[in-house]
Amino acid sequence: MNESGLSDTSLLDTSGSTYWRKKDSEKAEIFRKIEPYLIFLNVHQLQRQGADIQTKIEELEELNQSLRQREKVKDDAIVQLPDQLVSLSARLQKIILDHHFVVA
Repeated sequence: MNESGLSDTSLLDTSGSTYWRKKDSEKAEIFRKIEPYLIFLNVHQLQRQGADIQTKIEELEELNQSLRQREKVKDDAIVQLPDQLVSLSARLQKIILDHHFVVA
């Protein structure tokens, strides 16, 4: 099996594999690169990472909830705009009529 994970030779005969033709230092370097994905020896680190991820999830859920609440407030305000416009138009019309009667 080569470093890409593909077999260069028969599954039963790996003697011709490019992996076995590499120097020990090259094999060690390949192993160092992939070791974190293969071995979980540092349980404390894994627990800390899990807690960090959980904290981040909770923060994102709170942010999401906050954004949803803000969106609802804005949606409610938008729904009220037509009624407010009608009310303001009526008040403006009354002011205009009152002003004309005072001047005349």
